[in-house]
This record gives sequence, C-alpha cells and structure tokens, in this order.
Amino acid sequence: MANTYISINITNNTNGTIPLNIMGNPADLADIGNQTTQYRWDVTGLTLSTENFVSVDYRPNALPNFSTYVAPLLTLTIQGVLDALNGLGIGSFFSYTSGGNTYITNYDNDYVFGDVNIYDNSGSIVTWSIDCIGTTGFNDITTGFFNQNEANPFTGTSYPPISTNGQQVDITGTTSNQPSTKVKIYDQTTSTFIVNAGLGSGVPYSYTFYAYFGNNYLITVTDY
Repeated sequence: MANTYISINITNNTNGTIPLNIMGNPADLADIGNQTTQYRWDVTGLTLSTENFVSVDYRPNALPNFSTYVAPLLTLTIQGVLDALNGLGIGSFFSYTSGGNTYITNYDNDYVFGDVNIYDNSGSIVTWSIDCIGTTGFNDITTGFFNQNEANPFTGTSYPPISTNGQQVDITGTTSNQPSTKVKIYDQTTSTFIVNAGLGSGVPYSYTFYAYFGNNYLITVTDY
C-alpha cells in the first residue's frame, strides 16, 4: 500500500491565540473549525479586582429563549475569564486586540451568544448540582432574573447568581422514571438541611428558600 500524505496549511489572520481542533469533529460543540459567525465582547480597560463569577447567555439557533451559563472565576485575568467561559463547551472563547481594543470572541454557526457578565457574587454562593440518569422529567431553578431548566437525563453543576440579600430561590421539576429521586438543599455555612426529600418516580416537586449573604448553599438532585 502506498503512503498517503496530508498537507494542511493554516493561516491565523488575527493576533489572538485561537484554540483549534485541526482534524475537526462535527459532534464536538467546542470545535470552531469552519465556523463563520463571530461573536465578540469589548473588554478594553477591564480591571479585575473582586470579581469571582462569569456568565454568558446562549441558545441554539432554533430556540427563542436564552439559557445562562455561570462559572466561577478562579484567576483574575482575561485568561481566567476565558477558562471560565470555555467550561460551557460550546465554541472556543479566545481574546485578541484590534485597533487598540481588546476583545473576547467566539465563532459558532449553530448557537447564538448574548451578554457576557463578569461580576462579584461574594455575598452568597448557590451551587446547583444535578446527576440524573432517568429519561423523563426535568429540573428547574430560578433566582431573580436567572432561570435554568434541564431535561433528564442530565449531569452538571452551575452557580445561579444571587444579586440581593435574602434572594428567593425556587427549584421545581418532575422526578425521572427512576424508582427514587433525592432532592436536597443544604446550608453549608450552618451545616443544616433546608430540604432533604426522597421522592418517587414521576413526582412533581417545588421548593423555595432564601439565600442570605454570607451563607453558601448546595442544591443536589440525584435519581440513583
């Protein structure tokens, strides 16, 4: 069998370092090869001091409503912001400069991106963690203007923002087709359960609590 050689010429016409999967994988949502629609956010003069969370609004082209991805900001640099945003796993966020301005940008033809926010949420941290293998039901959380809804099966963690002291937090849903689902709300600061419920299959649930500055809360939904 004769040897086969593949030659690839790649040109970067920006001054940014662009993450790129050379071989490409259509199933990889983070792959930006052959993506032509650009989204960018001007971060010129951004000075980071006490900010500790980053969020970005996103939606598939076919859907009208945005979801909000929230991640902790672990390093107070532009690269730290990029690391947080890339936890979304949709497209690849990178930064570049043009005409003296600095931008964060992403390319994607299948998803629409909205606002990017970098903010201080040190008053209170709510962690919402779902680990459901069932194929029916859903889980939803609302805090102020933030809402996230995930259909089962789903595994993931997010950090819904708390903007005011005593912010109302609502979690609702319907348990999956697994025999039992555990829904827990745990105040990590006071080491007490606000909710510790074991529910059957296909059961609607709704719980509300209030997040106060200085307290951290862990919400978990598991169905096994």
